[in-house]
Amino acid sequence: MKSKRLGEIDKLKGLAIFLVVLGHIVAREAPAGNEWYVGLKAAIYLFHMPLFMFLSGLILAYSRKPIESLSSYARYVRGKFMRLMPAYLLFALVVFVGKLLMGRVMHVDNAATSLFSFFDVLINPTSSYCAYLWYIYVLFVLYALAPLAYYVTHQKIQWILPICFAVHFIELPGLFALASLGEYAFVFFLGCTAGEHYQRYAQWHEKYGPVFVTLFLVLFCFAVPWGVPKLALGLISIPACQSLVGMRLADTWGLLKQLGYYTFSIYLMNTLFIGVTKGVIFKLMTWDGINFLWFAPLLLAAGIVGPILAKELLLRRIQFIDRITA
Repeated sequence: MKSKRLGEIDKLKGLAIFLVVLGHIVAREAPAGNEWYVGLKAAIYLFHMPLFMFLSGLILAYSRKPIESLSSYARYVRGKFMRLMPAYLLFALVVFVGKLLMGRVMHVDNAATSLFSFFDVLINPTSSYCAYLWYIYVLFVLYALAPLAYYVTHQKIQWILPICFAVHFIELPGLFALASLGEYAFVFFLGCTAGEHYQRYAQWHEKYGPVFVTLFLVLFCFAVPWGVPKLALGLISIPACQSLVGMRLADTWGLLKQLGYYTFSIYLMNTLFIGVTKGVIFKLMTWDGINFLWFAPLLLAAGIVGPILAKELLLRRIQFIDRITA
């Protein structure tokens, strides 16, 4: 069960990061005459981050070790900080400098307006010049809160779910990503619950997987016009997508598993490569109309292949950066 589980989770991570990059190829204004992509992106954004958060909670529960003292909790938080935040701050700085410089010679999405813009990544990360990195910031906070949740529930993490579900519907401010914390705490701790009881969860989604796949595909196609709530589609997508990647022919060449291996690197760098590629091509032509049909695959490839090559050919040569982007 353990090896099967890890294999499925790697492939599920690969699918999730593919969807993230697919949604990032258009940051602000959509190309004219391509309403199909606008609808596709809107539908993807209704479930891909709940899926990511659920996986993060599941993996945390799978690998967690008991924390029995304040000193061990402090070591745990420090470890999670060093795992996530150096990369967050480093790439926030890279994007900041890159946008200030490149904005002088080419089109730049969501440009940094001044030197003070850098502090937005700490104060208001979901609305900063590199808002795409918000997931890392929120994930660190949830990681820090998880042991406290386990403690107050006497290791029965499912007890926290009703509170998180209620908080999901409370309108919180964007400062310090509080709104995103409130939005995703429920699916994160639901993932923790699934990780704690994985055998039962696996039996459940294997039994009802075809039902969820069918329901998810129908709702995905009509999610935007029907106004399907994000939480609803996100929850349905979890067993559906896990069933899809578990199918025999779902990843014949191991592509999803490879993407899962490079998830963090792709997440950190995909918009950098997409932005540079977009800026260069914009010098030559527009992406409106039929041009977007070849523009989109090129940007998608840049956002996936670029970070993988950068990781293997450049970042691995610098020990500290290799470690924080693993």
